[in-house]
Amino acid sequence: MFDNPGKLTEIFSKMNDLKKQMEEAQKRVSKMRVSASAGAGMVTVTVTGDNVITNIEINKALFTAEDAKMLEDLIISATNEALKKAKESMAHEMKAISGSMVNPEDFNKFFGGTGV
Repeated sequence: MFDNPGKLTEIFSKMNDLKKQMEEAQKRVSKMRVSASAGAGMVTVTVTGDNVITNIEINKALFTAEDAKMLEDLIISATNEALKKAKESMAHEMKAISGSMVNPEDFNKFFGGTGV
């Protein structure tokens, strides 16, 4: 299998190129900002591509609402949707790099996810 040193050098070169592309993609993903809303825009959450919450906007009308549980539910819903969008963006970046060579879900682990 490795009786051709030139082929082995080529394989390592391609692996190094892929590693560099993945590192660049990780930088791009961490700079991405993805937002999602819940409650017809009453709560909006923004996250980075690497799943860091950067902003939460809450419609002031909810501060006078008596139902704090509704506000909590809207924050959870918007956060989960924003994280889902960030994960989809990351998968898109990885697919652009790897083509059909690698399952994008496997790359989720590389970026600190669970792979599910």
